[in-house]
Amino acid sequence: MKVEKLIIFAIFLGLIQLAACERGKINDPGPNSLREAADSLGQYPGDSLPPDSIYKPDTLVDWTDSLPNVDTVSRQPIKAGDEFLITPAILADSLAYLRLEVVTKKHYSCKENYIRYAAVNVFGKIDVRLEEITALGPCETGTSPSKATIYFNRNNISPDSTYQLQITASGKQYNGSLKKSGTGYAITWPYESGIIFTKKSI
Repeated sequence: MKVEKLIIFAIFLGLIQLAACERGKINDPGPNSLREAADSLGQYPGDSLPPDSIYKPDTLVDWTDSLPNVDTVSRQPIKAGDEFLITPAILADSLAYLRLEVVTKKHYSCKENYIRYAAVNVFGKIDVRLEEITALGPCETGTSPSKATIYFNRNNISPDSTYQLQITASGKQYNGSLKKSGTGYAITWPYESGIIFTKKSI
């Protein structure tokens, strides 16, 4: 009789423990429900954190830059029919450089504008290319002639030697020569339009 009571009591304890486990499953969500709840906190699937202050969206919107910054370089083509005046000089405070001051006859947008150029002196040829007009920084409203100051190292120009002088602008080449004689220079330039030297000996 005692054995039967013990068996019944053990079965009763087992049922009570089973009921407690089932109740715990209902009150304590499983891993899947926890993950779903965490995902609902974020802006993006699988992200359990809400967007933070570091996050920045892509600045490209429909292939255009959404940033409000404007281009700080204004570029303009050389105007058709424009001409260039070139004044050669030897710097008063240094005999080491030959200077060419270039200025356009026509006016261009932005008061502080400059002629972008490339200039080299190699193998007996001085090659200058006047490429376009640029304005660095914010454009100051107004117009003005454009200019450039080009320097050549006189030590790279041999005495009593004649150099081919080629200047290109607006797709056209102009050819002449430059000769160094002692401390001075003589320029042979057959053009009176397009590119004009204001003086031909210094």
